[in-house]
Amino acid sequence: MSNADWFAPLIYILIGALLLFGALRFRQSAQQRSGRSSTGARLVDPGAAAPTRQREWLWEELTPREMQVAQLVVEGKRNAEIAQDLSISVRTVQTHIQNIYAKLEVHSRTELARAMRDFID
Repeated sequence: MSNADWFAPLIYILIGALLLFGALRFRQSAQQRSGRSSTGARLVDPGAAAPTRQREWLWEELTPREMQVAQLVVEGKRNAEIAQDLSISVRTVQTHIQNIYAKLEVHSRTELARAMRDFID
C-alpha cells in the first residue's frame, strides 16, 4: 500500500470531522445569541428585570415626534392618515415607525400596541 492510498481517506475523514465540528459550534453560538437552549426552550435569567420595567426605560429613547406617531399607530390610523394629521410625508411616517420598532424592539403594530398598553398600565 503506497502513501497516497491511505492518505486521501484520512484527509476526507479529517475534513468531514472539521465541518461537523464547525456546524455544531455554529449552532451552539446561534442558540446562545437567541437565548435558547438545545431543547428550544428559552433560558430565563432570574436577575433580569421584568419586561415592563425594561420597556419603560426604552420609551425614554423615543423623540416627542416618535411618541406622537406611536400613539397614532396604536389608535389604528394608517400611515397616510398619520402623515396628514402631523403634516409630514408618508415616507417620514414610515421612517418614524421603523425607528420606533428598533428602539422598542418590536416588529409590528400589534406588538407596539401591546408595548404601549404595558407602558400605560
